[in-house]
Amino acid sequence: MKIGINNIFTSFWFFVMILCGGTLTYFAFDKNLFTGDLIFIGKFFVGLFILISIGILFFFLYKFRILIIDKNKIISIHPFRFKKQKIDLTKIKKLKSENFFAFRGTVYRKIKVTDFSGTVEINDLEFENFENLTSKLKVDQNKKKEIDFEQAKSNLSNVNFNVYILSGLLIFLVFNTIWNSGFHPIILAFFICIGILLYASVKRKLEYKRIIKTVHNNV
Repeated sequence: MKIGINNIFTSFWFFVMILCGGTLTYFAFDKNLFTGDLIFIGKFFVGLFILISIGILFFFLYKFRILIIDKNKIISIHPFRFKKQKIDLTKIKKLKSENFFAFRGTVYRKIKVTDFSGTVEINDLEFENFENLTSKLKVDQNKKKEIDFEQAKSNLSNVNFNVYILSGLLIFLVFNTIWNSGFHPIILAFFICIGILLYASVKRKLEYKRIIKTVHNNV
């Protein structure tokens, strides 16, 4: 049995937005920002950010799903929409692989699996273990290589940027901790978050470079 693991970066930005929105909402009501002396434009932007945070929360809850591949079935569950869908892998009618763009032009992959009961989409914007989830699907390998290469070529520069920034932040935290001779739980949380994001970025970078090198060697 395979279970979809949420994309690390998508989950991270979701939690950042909710944390910021929740913190701002708490301070707004705790400090009476809307009824206090804060100027109108300040109240407007505070309220706007709170509404955006709430909107993002409901959007993610609406889109959130649990994906399970068990034996010859794909089970897609949207718990907050009370929706469940099953695809029988022995009765596949159509498989479609393609790339799509999201978040500042970042390229993601998706596979649409269709049988007589409907269609389920698997993509690496939602699921970190996309390759593992789709490994048993009989997709066109030439098409897959083309899609993988397009993603690797488009995303490599962004991933390199992430690696440099996250490495710099990690080094800064290490020196800051040594210099101040103290360790705070918040610093530990930052270490863990940056470490996870750096690991995911390095993993993607190595995979993208491997794909690009393989294609160039076969030309």
